[in-house]
This record gives sequence, structure tokens and C-alpha cells, in this order.
Amino acid sequence: MLALRARWLVRIDRPPIEGGMVTIGGGQIVAVGENTSGRPPRELGDVALLPGLVNAHTHLEFSLLEHPLGQPGMAFPDWIREVVAWLRAGDSGQGTGYRRREAISKGITECRAAGVAVVGDIETTGYDPYAGEQRPEIDVVVFRELLGLSSDRIEPLLQQARDHVLIPRAECIYAGLSPHAPYSAHPGLVQKACEISDEHSAPLAMHLAESREELELLHSHSGPLVELLLSFHAWHPDSLRLHQRPLDYLKTLATAHRALVIHGNYLAADEIAFLAAHRDRMSVVYCPRTHSYFGHEPYPLAQMLSAGARVTVGTDSRASNPDLKLFEELRHVARHHPGVSPDAILRMGTLSGAEALGLADSYGSITPGKHADLITIRFTDPKSPLDSILHGDSPQIDVLDLPT
Repeated sequence: MLALRARWLVRIDRPPIEGGMVTIGGGQIVAVGENTSGRPPRELGDVALLPGLVNAHTHLEFSLLEHPLGQPGMAFPDWIREVVAWLRAGDSGQGTGYRRREAISKGITECRAAGVAVVGDIETTGYDPYAGEQRPEIDVVVFRELLGLSSDRIEPLLQQARDHVLIPRAECIYAGLSPHAPYSAHPGLVQKACEISDEHSAPLAMHLAESREELELLHSHSGPLVELLLSFHAWHPDSLRLHQRPLDYLKTLATAHRALVIHGNYLAADEIAFLAAHRDRMSVVYCPRTHSYFGHEPYPLAQMLSAGARVTVGTDSRASNPDLKLFEELRHVARHHPGVSPDAILRMGTLSGAEALGLADSYGSITPGKHADLITIRFTDPKSPLDSILHGDSPQIDVLDLPT
């Protein structure tokens, strides 16, 4: 066993401890606040010791991009055109699988270097990029994306979903499902995916209330997103009822084993209240810098937290974000939502994400019995370390290399 002592021990689920101690053994946290190793502690110095971060939503297949696609402030449907064009451009003849495998590997390495211990990754191809691979550097929840608005696509996609949740995987890889969005997934597909999620205890993620264009499409079957789908020959209005809203989908998602509402930029007050009432199995994933990239209206974070909804964070992808540094998302939250406490912000990037993905028994806080996946962050003000790392200069994050 080994004991660690830091200037501040940031436990997340309980108040920080100045000069805090944690004992680890066998890759797990054995004791908090005391040294039970029988030997002097390893002194970490003037750093904050935190649990590894949780990136609850990203698309690692875009990790080879050096810059986001399009331009800041562009209309969401126009950005989708950029995404589709990039995906169709291929990868210089080496095969889609090769390029995506390379991108995912690069993305995982980038996430790990940024202090992330767990990531929720949307996987859009028919193959499993993690099958047969060695254990990745971090734990991954692989969400199989389900795309199809026409009714004849429901059964083939459901078979893919069933196959995905039943594939044997390494202990660090978990299966999830992701009916993409209201404008790209038939309501029947969403309902059946939720049933598979519940049957197999697999988390489910869906992009919802992401843009004003989405709300217009749901309400009146009109607007730029409809024009976009028509250009792709993917608009099937008979599949959707008129005058719908995100709440209709939230009611369906509440039947899943565990549901992640991705973005939620334009959720109304009653929809936020619904999420709060179902926080035992529903979470919202806020992607702060992607939200700003599109110039969306102010995010209702304070309202969500005040209502009791669980909110976590994700980096989305390099198609709309300069990097995959989750802590920069938290610092962005601190700058743009000054009324939210540092404790709440750090919880969004750790324990809330682990709860959303169903991994809170192992990650998200410095608690006995959980994995000893820990990071240190240097700060400038020892009296206010949390404010310092969230508001000061970009902090140095180090992933501790500990014996297992």
C-alpha cells in the first residue's frame, strides 16, 4: 500500500481536506484522511489531489481534426453539412476503419493526458473499434449510434443495437446505445432502443434540444433542418407527429435504464423539472465550448442545478471544439456561470459524469473502494485552491502513475 498527501485533498462527495491523506492499494482507494500503509506518505506538495475526470460525451472519430469544422457562430444545419462532407471525403484510401481507429486512439491519448479517467464515446460505424484491442488507457462507454428516420430502418438498426450490447468486451469497455436525435431517429426506434437499454442495463444517450432549428422541425415540420434532410433524401415527415417538443422524447427516454440528454441547450422549464424528477436515471450533458462555438442562447445551467437536475459535461468533438481538455470545459463554465459554486462545477466533471454513465461505484470521487485513478492540479492561491484552478492561468494537470 501507498499513502499520498497533498496540500488539498478534493474528495468531491465531501468537503476538501487541507493537508489531506489518501491510502491506496491494489489499484483501489483504501482509506481517506489517514495513512494505513505502515510507511511514510508520498508528499505531493502544493497541489490539489482530485479523482480522474469524466468526459460524459464526445465523438472520438473526429480527433484527427486540427481545427473545428466551419466557422464560429455558423448555423447548426450548415455545420452538419460540413461534418457530412468531411466524413465523405474519406481518408486517402486507407479505409474508414483505419482512419477512425487512428482517430479514436489519438483521442483517448489526448483525453488521458488531460486527466480524464472515463469517456462516453459515440461510435457511428458498423464495426467496434475496441474489439480485440489491448486495454485502452481509460475506461470507455461505447455508445452505438442509431441513425434512421424511416420506418423501414427500425428493425435493422435494432438488430445492430442488440448485437452491440451483447458483444463480449474487456472489463474497461462498456456498451451503450445512442439514437442520434429527434430529426434522425424514428420515434419507434427510440422507444425500442430504450427497451433494449433497460433489458441489458446499458446507458442510452440522445442529442436533444440542441438547436432552435430542431425545435422548429418538431413543432411544424419546417425550417433549415428539414431543408437539410431533404437534400440528403432523409426527410420522412410521416414518421413524426406535428407539434412535438423535447418533453415528448424525455418521457420516452425515462424508460431507459439510464439516459443522457446530450446538450439540452433549449430545454423549457417544465422539461428541466421533468429531468429533475427523474434524476435517478436521467442526466443532462452540457458541452460548454461547443455551445459557445455556435453562439447559442445562454445555457440554463443555474436553472437546471436549482431544479435538482443532474448536469455533467462533455467536450463533444474536435469538429466543434479546439481540443478534448475536459478541465477547460469546467473553466469555461466558471467564467460564464459565476453564480455556480466551484464545488458544483468540479462535481459536474467528476462524480456527476460517473453517475450519468453508471460508473459511480468506481469513479468520480476519492472514496474508499473506488479506483485509485487520481490527478493533481497545481494552483496559485493555497487559501482558495478551487477558485484558483478554475479562474487562474491554465493549470498544470498530472495523472498519477500509481502501482496497481
